[in-house]
Amino acid sequence: MLLDRDDFWLNSEYRSWITDPEDPEVKRAQAMRKARGIKPPQHPILAPVALRPKQFAEIRRKQYEEAIVDREPVTGDRKITSSREFARLLTARQQGA
Repeated sequence: MLLDRDDFWLNSEYRSWITDPEDPEVKRAQAMRKARGIKPPQHPILAPVALRPKQFAEIRRKQYEEAIVDREPVTGDRKITSSREFARLLTARQQGA
């Protein structure tokens, strides 16, 4: 687990080093997540990157896959059910532009 945590930390730090919070694309993505009500998980989801015995590696892989199932990105198949939802999505897109 220590290697998994170090890998997560390093990737998070690297993303913060190379991401400009003032970039319009970053702002647009943040606005879209906020409009869709997408929040980060309460605890970080650690990918199993460490070399483990096969039986333990399989357990960790299954745990990871179960943890990310509901975190998958929303596709373009989303149905807008009200004018209020449409206005909220449109506003979020315009604020990000």
